[in-house]
Amino acid sequence: MTAPPPLLEARAVSQRYHLPDGQLLEALRDVSLEVRPREVLALVGPSGCGKSTLLRLLAGLGQPTSGVVLHRGEPVRGVLASAAMVFQSFALIPWLTVEQNVGMGLGSLGVEGTDAQRAARTAIEVVGLSGFERAYPPELSGGMKQRVGFARALAVEPELLFMDEPFGALDPLTAEHLRTQVIEIWHSGATRVESLVVVTHSLDEAVFLAGRIAVFGTHPGHIRAMLDNPLDYPRDEGSEAFRVAVARLRGVLTETLLPEAEPPRGAPAMPVPFPRVHVAEVVGLLDHLLARPGARGPVFELAETLGVDYDRMTSVVRAAEQLTWVRTPGEVVELTAAGREALGHGPADRQAAARDQLLRHPLFARLVAMASGEEEGAVDDADVLADLTILFPFVPAASLFETLVEWGRYAGLLDHDSDAGRVEAIGKRPSDG
Repeated sequence: MTAPPPLLEARAVSQRYHLPDGQLLEALRDVSLEVRPREVLALVGPSGCGKSTLLRLLAGLGQPTSGVVLHRGEPVRGVLASAAMVFQSFALIPWLTVEQNVGMGLGSLGVEGTDAQRAARTAIEVVGLSGFERAYPPELSGGMKQRVGFARALAVEPELLFMDEPFGALDPLTAEHLRTQVIEIWHSGATRVESLVVVTHSLDEAVFLAGRIAVFGTHPGHIRAMLDNPLDYPRDEGSEAFRVAVARLRGVLTETLLPEAEPPRGAPAMPVPFPRVHVAEVVGLLDHLLARPGARGPVFELAETLGVDYDRMTSVVRAAEQLTWVRTPGEVVELTAAGREALGHGPADRQAAARDQLLRHPLFARLVAMASGEEEGAVDDADVLADLTILFPFVPAASLFETLVEWGRYAGLLDHDSDAGRVEAIGKRPSDG
């Protein structure tokens, strides 16, 4: 007996964009996954890994550059009529009532008049907003506004519900209450929603909601791991089993963000893209580590303590690691002897330590050599940007260029004349003899 096709499937999907400066950005490469009947699928991973891009392709809000999205075995052509989307922003029209906002999508389905009113009020009742039909968005709390967003999605009776950071704009208590309600509504069968696909940055949220969790990697976006979550509904976030599941996901995500890959022995040092983070962020991390017991701490704990998204924190950690100022055994970040030296006793010590490490970094060394090799000790911006584009075709060259200049200035290696459009090697300026 032939098994039925998945409810929704991405098959070898890739997505590329041409940027205004002519560069090609590869958002996704060869992504394949299934959305099964009666499941919640979560997509997690660092910012810029293509999670939201994939969500929109699954909903038919765009066509992949290559590959195909299939709904019940048939290619998706245009917006998927049997799906609805909930976004992080409430996206409510302030001069329309709750009922009018909820009923906005019904007209396009040919549902009008009393039928539209009945559908809107049913959805409002499902999300617990009965009595607020005639209220306006400015009169509602954040949690109530997001309930209106869910009601608007449910009013069109979708088979698939896509959620892009749906609780990200809410305070923690409101988010916890609302996601509990969403799971209860779905699990009870009170609506026609068959399956949910949610993009989230919260590991607890992914474990609480999803039966399967796709962990994305970057450059370009791809699925690095697919985890099954066997916990029964309703899920208790305080239970040991829940904590174990979160720790397991954290371990996979840490390996995704801070891989321990070692270059082959004897291989020449190759340029790698430097994370696009600021000097102050890395120095701030080193200062914080120095003040901690053992000068170390888990990356997720560091992110929480410093009030930084975990994916941003891991970018900062990767930059420090490339400069040998920290090392990352597993998910722990440790300050190294070189990192202590980088903090120094004053600005001059810090600059000297940064200069030493940047000259050992293949990408910075390459840029310094390019500028130093010219007669005037400077290289045109256009030549640097062209070189970066060739080296890293799917990394925005302009942003990487700005980062290299910032760090080069900090270390006293480089300067930039924006009027002339040139990068100068400070030690090779004509005036320096």
